[in-house]
Order: sequence, then structure tokens, then C-alpha cells
Amino acid sequence: MDVPAAVVCALCGDPGCLGGCVEETTQTSGIVAIVPWERPGSAAGRLWGTAKLSTLGSESFFAALPDGEIAAPLRFALLAEALAVLGMGVVAIPVVLAFAPWLFDAVSRDPWLRAWLVKLLAFGMPGLALLMVVLHSVHGVSLDLGARRVGARARTTRGLRFGLYSCGWDLVTLPAGIGVLAITDGFRAARRAMPLSLTVPRVATRAFLRGVYQLDDEASARASRRAMWIAGSLALVACALFGVAMVALALA
Repeated sequence: MDVPAAVVCALCGDPGCLGGCVEETTQTSGIVAIVPWERPGSAAGRLWGTAKLSTLGSESFFAALPDGEIAAPLRFALLAEALAVLGMGVVAIPVVLAFAPWLFDAVSRDPWLRAWLVKLLAFGMPGLALLMVVLHSVHGVSLDLGARRVGARARTTRGLRFGLYSCGWDLVTLPAGIGVLAITDGFRAARRAMPLSLTVPRVATRAFLRGVYQLDDEASARASRRAMWIAGSLALVACALFGVAMVALALA
């Protein structure tokens, strides 16, 4: 019995594709990055692998960042920022012990100060993690707006994914992350990651605009400047609201 040949798209292999995948190609090489967080495996390994890739390999990772759903990178961002903030708290304890040991005695003696500290830990730390996710997301969407202003095609979902996966920077480059990196990858990798908190946003942004939006250097620079104005303005508003919320929490 003869079996009829299946008719599939020559590019993506999907029998339901009518050729629209050509319009979705964003990398001239046709290569897209593999995101460990979106692959099978242990959550801890996928989280740390993606955070390292977004930081130590930011140029190649973000230049070929694939499109996809938002739920997975949102979970990554929330978890990464929560761990980053928790890591800051862990590092802060010995610092306070070294420079202000009297503070612990004051907390143990003052019920109001103790209650305020409990509220700060219970609401302030999760709030700070959420604020960082919002700021990174705003940056990613602002890059999409900036790219559109210089003539690129809109890719809002991709911009948001950039912002969410860029939360990995905070997990790796903060002191606790540097310590974990020294254990898992050695002191050389940790030394290499130390200055990246200052340089990786610029490198990743340029790679993302050139790889995903196919902008040249001049257009990428203009799109990045526009994005900085948009994201900076919205970040000021978000930080002000967070500050007001923390003051209200302290006075409640």
C-alpha cells in the first residue's frame, strides 16, 4: 500500500506552516540560543546555568535569544531576584556585625525596632525583588520601543524576554553570586564576573539589538539611548512608589 508523502514546511518542518516562519526569522545566521531554564533538568541547575549564560556569555546569549512564552522567563526572573535579594541579606549580616554590633543588641531590647525589622524582612525584601523584576522588564520593553523608533519591526515579547532573563545578572554579580561562582566554576570565573555588573548591560543590549532587531551600530546606539530615557523615567516612578510604600510600612 502506498503511503502519501507528508507535505511539510521546508524551513521549520511543521505540516501546518504555510511559510510564515520566514517572517519570524530574526537572526541572519538562523541560529537561536538554547535557554537552559526552558529545557528539562533540575530547577537549580537550569536556574544557575541560565544566570551564568546571561552574564558570562551575555553577548552570544542575547544576540540569539529565541522567541517564546513569557511564563517561563517570568518564573526565572522572580526566583533569580528573590535569591539575589536573599543573598544580599546573608552578606549584610556579617557586615553589620563588623561595623555596628550594637545594632543587634538594640533590636533585642526595642520591641518597636524589632517589629519594624520583621516587617522589613517580610515585605521589604520580596518587594525589592519584585521591583527589580519590574525594572528589568521595563528595560526590555523600552528596548523594543527604541528599536521600533529607528525603523525595526516590533518584537515586544522578545524585548520582555530580554528584560526577564537579564535578571540573571543580579544573581551572578552580587557578592553571594560571586561566592557561589567561585565554588562552582573557580576563582578565575569569579574574578571575571566581578566587573560585569557595570559592563554586561551595555554589551548585552548592543548584542540584542544587533542580533534580534538586525540594527547596525549607529541605529543600535540610537535605539539604546531612547530606551534609556524611557526606562529611566519609568524606573524613577517605580522607585519612588517603592520608597513611599516602605515609609508607609515603617510608620504603620
